[in-house]
Amino acid sequence: MAPITAGERDWWRVRVGRLAPLTARELAAVVPHLAVRRLAAGERYLTAGAPAAAVGLVRLGLLREAFVLADGRERTRAFAVPGDFAGSLSDLLRGGPARCDVIACAASRIVTVPWAVIERAVADHAGWQAALAATTRELYLLKAEREYELLALDAAARYARFRERLGHVESRVAQRHVASYLGITPEHLSRLRRRLGLGRARPG
Repeated sequence: MAPITAGERDWWRVRVGRLAPLTARELAAVVPHLAVRRLAAGERYLTAGAPAAAVGLVRLGLLREAFVLADGRERTRAFAVPGDFAGSLSDLLRGGPARCDVIACAASRIVTVPWAVIERAVADHAGWQAALAATTRELYLLKAEREYELLALDAAARYARFRERLGHVESRVAQRHVASYLGITPEHLSRLRRRLGLGRARPG
């Protein structure tokens, strides 16, 4: 863990304030517990099987959430860019170990707070109850959108939506991770890129 800067603390207040209005007293229940995780590229923020014990917000960098299959292959679940949550709310809510790995694709800074602190704040403050409800809604809508893309759209449409929303991510991660996120093979992704007249993707 690294000390949190005043700027990062202010940024966190603004980001959380978009979820629900929080009073100074409600913020004071959580802000003193903020810390920063610094990750090098390839370092894990969360490892599958380890306890899920903190909730984070990406301040800088890029994270990838992935499931590792029994044969060692990975399935990319999501990418997290600055302003996104890091980790798995479902694992925190059920109190079980993490089901996915969260890996830094680049040097990253994550503002974190222990989940136990959030639970106490939710129990004691209406503002934090509203913030958790808003977070759950935000993440549910993202999950529903992801399911729609995977189940209702073809590969070309999924790739188009990825480029609209996360096009800036593509040049920063290996092609196999983008393909995995789209639910296709790297070879299929290469064909889609050629069809669109795009250059070579980042190898790997």
